[in-house]
Amino acid sequence: MARTPFSTETRDLILPRISDMNFVQELCDDLYELFKMDRGFDRNVFEKQMSVLRGQILNLTQALKDAKSPLQLVQMPAVLIQRSRGRSKGKSRVADDNFTQTFQSKA
Repeated sequence: MARTPFSTETRDLILPRISDMNFVQELCDDLYELFKMDRGFDRNVFEKQMSVLRGQILNLTQALKDAKSPLQLVQMPAVLIQRSRGRSKGKSRVADDNFTQTFQSKA
């Protein structure tokens, strides 16, 4: 199963959403609202976790576009996508944010 490429149905269902950076940022914002309720919440740790999540979404997006299998997905290099906030004045929630992509070696 893991060697079989993701189905067309799966790609068609997921790819449009995760390809939209506004959707991804809304997901991160929703997770922030949920996790900040925790008494031990640490924003710095949360931002690091979101960098990992954004990288995983980037890899999943590329794997779906390239019709890769789940096995090929987990073999892709780990990516961190860190966000630095800008001042937004328009509709787009991420238009003024800067994103930095970093590849991590699997040790």
